[in-house]
Amino acid sequence: MLFQINKFSLNRGPWLLLAALALAMEGCALYLQHMLQVEPCNECIYIRAGVAGMGVAGLIGALAPRFLAMRLTALAVWVCALGWSLYRANLLLNLEQIVRDGGEGSCARFKGFPEGLPLDSWLPGVFEPRAMCGEIKWAFLGQSITFWSWVTLWCLALVASLVLIAQFRRARFRQRRALV
Repeated sequence: MLFQINKFSLNRGPWLLLAALALAMEGCALYLQHMLQVEPCNECIYIRAGVAGMGVAGLIGALAPRFLAMRLTALAVWVCALGWSLYRANLLLNLEQIVRDGGEGSCARFKGFPEGLPLDSWLPGVFEPRAMCGEIKWAFLGQSITFWSWVTLWCLALVASLVLIAQFRRARFRQRRALV
């Protein structure tokens, strides 16, 4: 199975699929924000930035998937962006639970993005926080947007783990084959 996953990662299609999935996640967030008036909080914005990073990872991987260095770079960006998003989703889920339990919804003041990449200035309609953390204004099957983002991100983490492990499994298989 890992050999097949590695073989699959050598093609552009799966990497473009990752970029398309990130774009679809961003599209869902923007639909909720602009059409259903569910404004994003600080943590939502950080999750969006991480998802955008996964899209960039998909594009990096699609550039030259047969070159190990490019695949590993794409995987590194993917795993870092995914880790960032999961960390922020976990924080937001905890804040939502505090609000459900009667506490106040608050989040640390938005510190913005780095000077070299001021996404909140360049694209305020996408990356500008406008709500308090912890408030649930929209739910699907009784769960918040954050929960469904968290589930999706964990599914992507499983896929990323398999792809990462497959990159090194194949190398060991070749070494064993050369010794025989």
